[in-house]
Amino acid sequence: MELDAAARTLVNYVMGVRKGDDVLIYGDTRNDEAVLKATAAAAYSAGATPTIVVTETRQRSFAEPPKPLAAALADADVAIEFSTKAILYTHAQTNALKRNRAYITLTDIDRDAMVRLIGWVNYPKMVEFGEKIAELTTKAREIKVTSPSGTDFTAKIGGRRFECQGSTADKRPHNVTTLGGQSGGTCLEETQNGVLAFDGNIWPPDEIRSNIRTPIRLKIEKGIIKEISGGVEADILRVFLADFKDPNMYRICHLSYGYHPLARSTGSIPEAERTWGALNVGFGKQGPLLRPELGGKYGWDAKSHWDGVILKASIWLDGEPLQKEGEFVHPELVQIVKEWGVER
Repeated sequence: MELDAAARTLVNYVMGVRKGDDVLIYGDTRNDEAVLKATAAAAYSAGATPTIVVTETRQRSFAEPPKPLAAALADADVAIEFSTKAILYTHAQTNALKRNRAYITLTDIDRDAMVRLIGWVNYPKMVEFGEKIAELTTKAREIKVTSPSGTDFTAKIGGRRFECQGSTADKRPHNVTTLGGQSGGTCLEETQNGVLAFDGNIWPPDEIRSNIRTPIRLKIEKGIIKEISGGVEADILRVFLADFKDPNMYRICHLSYGYHPLARSTGSIPEAERTWGALNVGFGKQGPLLRPELGGKYGWDAKSHWDGVILKASIWLDGEPLQKEGEFVHPELVQIVKEWGVER
């Protein structure tokens, strides 16, 4: 019952599925089948024609999908991704956006997360919050981030646009959205300097996820990782990145705020990224979705993409506090939180 309600919110509110739409719902062999079927049923009830595609589970995320899935993506009006191995930022996904009217990536979402993160949240108010934090960041010149785990990082925004990445599909560039509870963008690459200390989650690789006993500290110079330190998890990350033999895997490609009131710092990176008061930093492939001002072009390509999560981040915009140790303190955000009814 709760899963069905969440699927209806996804299909009708987030994606805006219309009567007559061809809706592609795809996953892999590790997905929760009930989530795929509930979403298909919601699309059918909306008057659309749903098709479920299940592929093998790939060893790595952000790799090009099997050709039959790529073909199906390119011929769908609406595409909904649940695969445990994301194909976001791939050339197949980028090409499909020329045809898709709405696209969402919900990587590795099971029925529990579907109900909590889509069904039980005030989605419109969460989108309002996300749009406001994006607006505040876009207007700023500089961002500073610290955290109890050792983060001390600064960057200049330089007029680049931050966006509510988890808005409804109709409000997003190219009609592409993600799970609600996240806003982000890119900073001027050469101005990104300091230390990032990940203590919430890193994925890929699968061997780390939320199993971070010792914070993984990255020394950043001009947007590029120069040093990785920490415990055994840092050793795993170091080997993982070296295996690609691709210098672009060491480049910061986005910063994103987390503000979903029901998200937990779990092994699922899409949920961990949205933990209240967290900061997510992405590395590697900088696809067109991350640089909308480039008109569909890549900022740069890379062999893959990975993300790290900093919990209880403190963030300043032009010296004004936005959040302190994971709690939002900017007056405009505090007002929305009050109206939203989020209890902290």
